[in-house]
Amino acid sequence: MRPTIALLLVIGILLGPVYYAYCLLFSGHTAQTVQMTERAARWVTADGSILRFTNGLAYKPVALELTPEMNRVTLRLTLTFAERVDAQAPAGIRYQASLAQLDHTILEHPFMVQVSSSGTYSEDIGPMEIPYPAEYLFVLEEVGSTNVIPALTLELVTNVETPARPVIWAGMALLVLALIVALRDTLRAARKQPWSG
Repeated sequence: MRPTIALLLVIGILLGPVYYAYCLLFSGHTAQTVQMTERAARWVTADGSILRFTNGLAYKPVALELTPEMNRVTLRLTLTFAERVDAQAPAGIRYQASLAQLDHTILEHPFMVQVSSSGTYSEDIGPMEIPYPAEYLFVLEEVGSTNVIPALTLELVTNVETPARPVIWAGMALLVLALIVALRDTLRAARKQPWSG
């Protein structure tokens, strides 16, 4: 591989996939961490509202003070399963996460965790924009019944960077250019080889 092609590939990867992953996964800082342990089919919120869950149990709702200055915001769930997982337990556990302010739902995020053995799983909810400062309520509901109960942590990550599209497009363009140059060189080399027969 020519040095020019290698350089194009390296710069393209850095400006494209690596930059995008950094913005979503590694930028921002942790503003709050909450251990979620209690589960029930009915919860009473601080304002007296009653939340009932018919499809399964829900973790105790978490009140979060959020402002637009925190944008963008990611809610990161970390689920740690015990050393032994019951062989009769379902392979996948379905969850429904939501963030609401009073009666207005800001975000709903269904997801499934595949559990085959012990270990730690992570699920990012967001990034999202907070429209106005207020107390928001985060709810995590189990969809269906399960006897596999993980240790669960909610992490509030604020000021997550928004990937700049021109940078990403520039990285992708360099990757495409490197592939075109590599293909052209391969075809030229094939044409120069003498025919045998």
